[in-house]
Amino acid sequence: MGREEQFDSFYLATRRALVMQTFALTGDLSAAQGAVRDAYTAAWHHWRKASAHEDPLDWVRPRAWQLAQRRHTARLRQRTKGLRPETQDVLDAIAKLPASQRRVILLTQLAGVPLDKAARELNTTEEQAERNLRAAAAGVAAALDIGSAAIREHLLELDAAIADARLPRASIIRRAGVKRRRSHTAIAAFTAAFLTVAAGAFAHEPRTGSEPEARMIRQPAPATSDSAPAESKLPSTDDLLNRRAIAGLGPAQSWRVEETHDNTDGNGINSICQQSRFADPDGLSAMVREFRAKGRPSRTATQTIEISRTPEQAETAYQTVVGWFAGCQEARLQLLRAYDVSGVGDRASVMFVRVWEEPVTTYSVAVSQVGQVVTSTIGTTVAGQTAGVDRVARVLAESVAPMCAQDGEEKCAAAPKASAVPPPVAGSEEGLLAVVDLPPVGAVNEPWVGTTAQTAKQNPAETTCDRADFSRGAKRAMTRTYLIPGARLPTRFGLSETVGEFRSEEAATRFLSNIRAKVAGCEDRDLATEVVDAGDLGGGRSGSVWQLSTEISDAETVRFTMGFIRVGNKVAQLTFAPADDADMSLTDFRALLVRAGERLGELG
Repeated sequence: MGREEQFDSFYLATRRALVMQTFALTGDLSAAQGAVRDAYTAAWHHWRKASAHEDPLDWVRPRAWQLAQRRHTARLRQRTKGLRPETQDVLDAIAKLPASQRRVILLTQLAGVPLDKAARELNTTEEQAERNLRAAAAGVAAALDIGSAAIREHLLELDAAIADARLPRASIIRRAGVKRRRSHTAIAAFTAAFLTVAAGAFAHEPRTGSEPEARMIRQPAPATSDSAPAESKLPSTDDLLNRRAIAGLGPAQSWRVEETHDNTDGNGINSICQQSRFADPDGLSAMVREFRAKGRPSRTATQTIEISRTPEQAETAYQTVVGWFAGCQEARLQLLRAYDVSGVGDRASVMFVRVWEEPVTTYSVAVSQVGQVVTSTIGTTVAGQTAGVDRVARVLAESVAPMCAQDGEEKCAAAPKASAVPPPVAGSEEGLLAVVDLPPVGAVNEPWVGTTAQTAKQNPAETTCDRADFSRGAKRAMTRTYLIPGARLPTRFGLSETVGEFRSEEAATRFLSNIRAKVAGCEDRDLATEVVDAGDLGGGRSGSVWQLSTEISDAETVRFTMGFIRVGNKVAQLTFAPADDADMSLTDFRALLVRAGERLGELG
């Protein structure tokens, strides 16, 4: 079989399945079609290299996925119009997974790639890939309310959604590949001549001491009618943080620059929670600088600058970066605190997230937008105390200062002031706790999974003591349950939340007063139940916590921790049912109840 026949046969046999996989990854059929087309075009351009693989699809698939993720920007729920509800449910279930889990479940369940091979493609260990696959399967199964064995069947149903997808004939793909080869040859010749004459035009940080020289960075393309204004002054690598500035994240240690690059190599994931290579896939340019501190505790930092075509696109990129961390679903990861930072750029924020797996790792996340530019600095501290919010805010101001100076607004990074705020909205369940809010329980090393929010016709958070019926008093009530499916815990384990919006603050206050009265008389009504009043929340908050234990037999007692919090005319109830090896401290529960109160503000 000749080269052309070999390629045509491969293309026709694999293209539809690859479109379906890429569509599942992004939820964006247009981006999937374009990315698959361009990946096959590149494959014909490099057919000698691609066909040398045992399966040429192993060469094509990563490129198609990377292109599709770069090209789609809007939330999946906004990009997948006109789909059947069942198809939308599958896409939503996949979209809620962290990127690492999403890729591994699609590779193994939809693309049929063995786990060891999938781990190599994802540049991770087989053990980590297996953990991600278990967590992904648990998340999808819980979201769709199905067994793990049925996941592949539901994923394959996405084939119907791409029935109208059209890809060019193989001959057209080959012609595009030939044209691509000729264009690349011409560009390479021009680039070689250009670099000979103007090698110094590419900015990089000068070497100091033992710092490695920066890899060459793609600078923004010249402005056109649909890109940046001609007078814009865009940053270069000279504007990235240096060792002196980053030292604010660990002032007692010396820092070095590990690498500076444009994030086009590898998988493009530079930090935990990052969902795709670029926050703005259509941006003009990107720069990344990685730092490491000497000594203990172990500290690293990564600064990323992305340059968008317009300030509006940069604002979207800013919200995307914040959303990565606000909606992160890594195992044992918890969003601790969030801050708004005034006096830095057009908008700026700081968050702290922590992974409670030993050794405990804390991340400081600092993000700001100035005009067309979004800069983020992620600091990592392993088994040690992270820098305080004021230090993190000052490092953020340092990262923004060069862009402010270029715009003639030096004061936009002069005096950062951090103020504690409720966490950013995470996902589509507004007003309810997000998975990232939940603390770890015991030694369980699997992620929490939240069910889809439902109207609270019944209240799964109620106990025999409170009998709280939100459907009668609240004009709007929602409920959600949180489980850890991968941990094989007893069926009674779980956390339930119900929230209600009442017609007035007075009505919400009466509702909570009635609950307190019911709980106070619970032991008299139910002699098998013991109630321990854990006190009010304090700090000016309207809320209470109780610990309940009910003897259901001579050998078994069921325990609950239950609490209510009121914010204005809104009330949230939390009830946690522990297991022997998966419990939550009273301190953690009270903090979670306070977070539930903060989330109530999302209801408007």
